[in-house]
Amino acid sequence: MTTDDEGGRDPLYAVAGLADLALDRAGAALRGLRGLLGRSDLAELARDGQDELTARGRLLVQRHAATPEAHLELLARRAAARTDHARRDDV
Repeated sequence: MTTDDEGGRDPLYAVAGLADLALDRAGAALRGLRGLLGRSDLAELARDGQDELTARGRLLVQRHAATPEAHLELLARRAAARTDHARRDDV
């Protein structure tokens, strides 16, 4: 606390200053939002945002999903299985 604490009101002044700062920031955010809503290309902007979110979601799912088996490896296993089956039939 400072030495010129007016009867323990410094915390009250600090909270009031914080509230004033928050209101100032909220006012600036609302002015920015009003400017955004006034844009004529708002629908296109929203569509671009949705496309961006979809692309990000697709990348995230692909990154964490199980990867499919390699195509050449799958063909090699099938060929080996056919060869084993043909050998058993010959015996």
